[in-house]
Parts: sequence; structure tokens; C-alpha cells
Amino acid sequence: MNVKLEVLKEIQQIGKNNQKVAEDNLERALKNDEFKNLYLEMKQLNFVIAKKDFLNENAQTEKQKLKVVYSKAEELLKKLNLSFKDFEPKYSCKLCNDTGFINDKYCSCFYEKLNSYIVNNVGVNVDKSHNFSNANFELFDDKDSIKNIYVKIRTWCETSSKYKNLLLMGNTGVGKTYLAECIFNDLTSQNKNVNYFTSFALNNLFLKFHTTFDETKSSLLDGVLNCNYLIIDDLGSEPKYKNVTEEYLYLILNERLVKNRSTVFTTNLTPVEIREKYGYRVYSRLCNKEKTVTVLIENKDLRLKKK
Repeated sequence: MNVKLEVLKEIQQIGKNNQKVAEDNLERALKNDEFKNLYLEMKQLNFVIAKKDFLNENAQTEKQKLKVVYSKAEELLKKLNLSFKDFEPKYSCKLCNDTGFINDKYCSCFYEKLNSYIVNNVGVNVDKSHNFSNANFELFDDKDSIKNIYVKIRTWCETSSKYKNLLLMGNTGVGKTYLAECIFNDLTSQNKNVNYFTSFALNNLFLKFHTTFDETKSSLLDGVLNCNYLIIDDLGSEPKYKNVTEEYLYLILNERLVKNRSTVFTTNLTPVEIREKYGYRVYSRLCNKEKTVTVLIENKDLRLKKK
């Protein structure tokens, strides 16, 4: 399934529904003969006024008459519990009029719905309360160091950086997933196009792609390859499938770098362990110092400290 196409269809269907409501309102009003006559008179006056304006002729008489007719129609509509505004579609998005586009670019409402779709339909279980503003640093040994990391990463989220990839490394339980969720929530609040996978779920998607041979195959990796930001949580925890895991991980890393799109990883693995598990090609893309910001979070297991 092409997720972007489905989201666009949903937005545009909302627009069609809003147009239908406006059309139904006008149809209901035109069933009143008195209003129908006034409405037709207004259309004729508008035509004459437009013609005279085009020819630089005086249309003051027609304009004055139009005001009188409009006023009568407006009063009549009140009795029908309607107004002229009810004949105009009440679009959900005032920026794009429920088309999903502004000047051939996706509208912010498209990204908002796309992110909502991802959260609700692709199995992402992100805690929406996790954000940079309310992060609690009390359990960290070196609070100032962790605060600096959060500031650095928040800046990365909110500014354009030459470093497209973000690699969050550290032992189990030091808050990498929490930080990944902060990144997801911050980017989605900016209506950025973001996708979030655990490495286990992503690996299953790779396997599904590898074993699919019908017309749906081409769209399976669309959400991974084409989103502006991709977050992969807990890299290294997934099983390694022969001819699948390493190959497709390299594919998405390479394609996303070529297309200048950002990828965020969290992992318990060290750089050496990444190279041993996934091979040099993945390692060279993931740990490229010219393209990747590497952040090491050092702390004892926060989950043990809570007990």
C-alpha cells in the first residue's frame, strides 16, 4: 500500500465532502422559489457588472441594485436557517483547501495526517508525553553532560545540518529510546515527514519485501526510503536473516544518503560490533564522520535506579 497516496486520498475526500455540504445547502435554498428568483437575478447582475467593468463602462446602477437584491436574499436565507457562507465549502485546511498541496509541494496538513497515520497504523508505539521540554535528568550521574546532549540533539532537530544521520549509542537502559521518542515528537510537532521503526519491526518489513512477488512489493519500502526522517530504535536487537538484514539495511542507508534524507539510530552496539554484525558497507554508511553525528550516552541502567 502506498501510504502517501492513501493519506492524500483521505485529505481530498474530506475536501469533496465539504464541497458536497455546500452544494447541498445551495440546493436546499434554491427549492424556495422566492430565493431562486433573487439568486438568478444576482447572477445576471454580476454578469452585467463584470462585462461593463471590462469595457470600462459605468455599472453603478447595477451595483446599487445588486446590493438591494443581495440584502433581500440574505434576509430570506435567515428564515431558512442559512447564510451565503453556507454555500462556500468549509475546508478543514485553509492553506490548501483540502487538496494536500500548496504550489506543487505537500501542505503541512499532509504531513500532520501522514505522521498520525504512521502512529496509528504502522505499529509505532511512541509515548507522546516524551519531549525535550519535560525531560527528567535526576537519575543521570552526570546531569550537565546529559542536558548538553539534549540541547545538541534538539538543535539538530530544529535546524538544517550537514550531518544527516544521528547515531545514539550507549548501554542498555541509559535513555536512548526515550531520546528517540523526543526526536520523533519534536519533528512531528513541526509537521515533518517522520517514520519510526524498532529494528525488529524494520527487519520483519525487509523479510516481507524479500518474500513478496506481487504488485504490492514496490510500495512496501516506500515509507522507509522516502520519508524525510527515519528513526530506527534498538539496532542490533533483531535477528539476522541471510540475504535480508544486512542487504536491505545497506539499501535504505545508501538510498537515504543519496537523497539527502536523515536517519536516526539508537543502538547498544559499539562501532566495532556494528561492523562485525552488518559488514563494512553498512558500517561505512552508518559511522561516516562526514554525514553522521555520533552521541555516546554513558550512565548506569536508569531502570535499575528507579527501583
